[in-house]
Amino acid sequence: MAKFEFGFEEAWFRLIIKKLPDNPDLFLPKSVEKAQDLLRMGKLKVGAARAWAESAGIVCKKKGAFFITPLGQMIAHHDPDLEEDGIWWLFHYNLARTTSPSWFYFFYCNEFNLDTFTRDDFEREVRAYWDNSHEKPMTDSVFHKLIFSPFKQVFEGTRLGDEFGFWRAGEGNDYLRQTKNAPLLPKAILAYALLDWAIEQQRQSVHLEKLMESGGVGRIFRLTRDDFDNLLIDIGEYYQKQVAWISHTAGLNSISIMDCPPLALISAYYHELDGEDPMEALTMGKKEVQTVINRETMPLFS
Repeated sequence: MAKFEFGFEEAWFRLIIKKLPDNPDLFLPKSVEKAQDLLRMGKLKVGAARAWAESAGIVCKKKGAFFITPLGQMIAHHDPDLEEDGIWWLFHYNLARTTSPSWFYFFYCNEFNLDTFTRDDFEREVRAYWDNSHEKPMTDSVFHKLIFSPFKQVFEGTRLGDEFGFWRAGEGNDYLRQTKNAPLLPKAILAYALLDWAIEQQRQSVHLEKLMESGGVGRIFRLTRDDFDNLLIDIGEYYQKQVAWISHTAGLNSISIMDCPPLALISAYYHELDGEDPMEALTMGKKEVQTVINRETMPLFS
């Protein structure tokens, strides 16, 4: 089990992106004191920092060392302080996707349906989910130390919690999930998620309803069906059907997903923030991805 004893703070990812390139041994056991110093955290949090950074898609291990992924490099180039909300939407997607090592984050975003709940409600549901795939029941220690505590800390330590509305403190012992007034989900980030999902599922087309199910992009981003439909129409127009587009012919609501590198949309997102037209931003994004491919031997994170 990955070491999720603690949740993460936004500052952890900023420091990892800045410090890891010059210190590929940062997360090796022999370098724990160096990691404590560079990442400004206690010894026990170093393993958690690695686990969350890998789950978010910005760190990977290769040949006994650790590296910033191409996704992390692109973010570091454009936004090293991780100021833009769109990148936190991206991290949320990566943490909640089907293959995420942070399985309890996936569970909460895809399988847990209550939007007003208590700790007991969450514990009951997550234990039932665990029991479906494990021979032995979850111990109290696992739930309290390795699931609930770090999970709650994630939302308290990042804008994903109160600001995005994925986890808020309610009255009494209640917790709330209220994403209606969250910062706007950028179309380029949604497009990235669609392309990534299509690669993972080996799909070139999908019905809208499928993406509203567990593991689907609509479910992960908490989109209503109508809002998702409208965003897909916009994406088709923004990028002239070169990324994804939806067809309502005969009421099928079929989404076609093009052969476009997901990372091109991360670059496009930043170029759009700089005022570039969406299609020009996409063209620039594809060129930047090619530069990353030529520079790196590791596979692109997608």
